[in-house]
Formats: sequence, structure tokens, C-alpha cells
Amino acid sequence: MRSLAWLPCCFLLAAPAIAEEEPREVPINVPSPIPVGFLVAWKPSFAAVRVDSGAGSAFGSDDFQALRALGRYTTTALGEKVLIRAELEGGQQQTDTQGSNLGSNGADITARLVGGITQRISQGFTITATAGLITRYQWGTEAQGGAPRIGIFGGISSFEAAYRIAPILTIEGYLEGALAPVPYAAQQNLGDLSDSSELKARVQISVDITARTAIDFGYDFTRWHATFARSNVLDPASPPDKALLVESRDHALTIGIRWKP
Repeated sequence: MRSLAWLPCCFLLAAPAIAEEEPREVPINVPSPIPVGFLVAWKPSFAAVRVDSGAGSAFGSDDFQALRALGRYTTTALGEKVLIRAELEGGQQQTDTQGSNLGSNGADITARLVGGITQRISQGFTITATAGLITRYQWGTEAQGGAPRIGIFGGISSFEAAYRIAPILTIEGYLEGALAPVPYAAQQNLGDLSDSSELKARVQISVDITARTAIDFGYDFTRWHATFARSNVLDPASPPDKALLVESRDHALTIGIRWKP
């Protein structure tokens, strides 16, 4: 009987311990706001090229470029905290040379490799900031009136904002700037590269067609500007002692498909 009398006492001693046990917290996985996956897009553009030796425009041309495309891959690093993006863009360059030795009959390709962060500001609204490297190489396909052969390399930074205005619709804005002062594989009569820069702006609408696939419709504006010293590309018979300013402006329509593996 004494052993049975101890049972209520043991139960009373154990009861506080049971009552004081806190409920176990279950972590909730919040998906990363970084839009990982692939993008393939067609980018028909209207190109305007201007060349100036300091005495007024020496060559100007405006033409439609249909054979241009864009490919992009976005992934994450450091536990989905950092965005990593690689991009290739380029295609046809075809403009009226108007009897000049310098034109845009050829092709070009631009590569970007950037890293950055994406922050969710509120429900449906995110911003992305990136920085990295950029290179552009162009070459001519004709001996006369071909695009000058030159490659440039430098640094790039960008800012992007995206807002989901409906369950399947997202509007995005993008701004990019680059300085590319390092030339490579350039033809000799272009002279010495003094400065090269790029400015890009984009607005687009994305339509989700499945949980992993979307279609993008956008407009891109891209401006490349370069200045050279000791050039004679506009007049090969003259001494290489002239300045050269080259500027191109592209107005492009982007139609692409984006998917997440």
C-alpha cells in the first residue's frame, strides 16, 4: 500500500515538467525572389549609326535588323542569396554605307556576366541590383563598307524593378550602364580607343502561361558610344591624325520565352 501511495506524488512532480514543455516551431520555407531559369528571345531592331570626325556627321544610316537574338541564364549562389546571370546578345548588322569606307555590314555579339541581389520590397514588388563584366565584339562581312573590327571590355552595373499587377502579369523596368575602355582585336586604322560606354533601358510585360513558363514582350533601347584618336579609317590615304566618334542607337522589340528547369 505504501508503494501505491507514492504514485500520486510522482505524477504531481512530473506534471509541471510536462506543462512547461513549449510547442516545437516548424520552419516555413520562403521561396527565393530570384527568377532562376533560361530565356531565349528574338530581338528585331531598328539601328541608327552615326560617325563623326569632328567636322560634322561623315556617315549616317538607319536600317531594320531582323536577325538578332538574346539568350540568358540565371541561377543562384550562397544558399539562394546571390543572383548569378550570364547573357549573350547579338546578330546581324546591315546598314546603308552611302559610299563610305566605314559601315555596319557585319555582325556583333555582346556578353555579360553579373552577380547581385534581389530584394522583395512588398507583396509582388521586387528590385534587383547587379554588377559585373561586359564585352562586345563586332566584325565586318565586306571589305568595303563593312563594320569596323573591334572588341571592347569593361565593367557594368544595372538596376531592375518588377511588379506583379495581376496573378499572371508582371511589368518590369531595367536600366544598365557600362564603361568599356579596354580594346582588343581592333583593326589598326581605327586608332587608339579613348572612351567607350553603353547605356541600355528596357520595359517589358511578362505573362505566366504555366507555373514554370512565361512569355516576355518588351522594348529595348541601347546606345553605344566610342571615341578614337589618331584615326584615318574615314580617309585611308591621309595620315592617322584625326579624331573619330562612333555612335549606334538600337530600338529593339523583344519577344521571348522564359522557363524554369
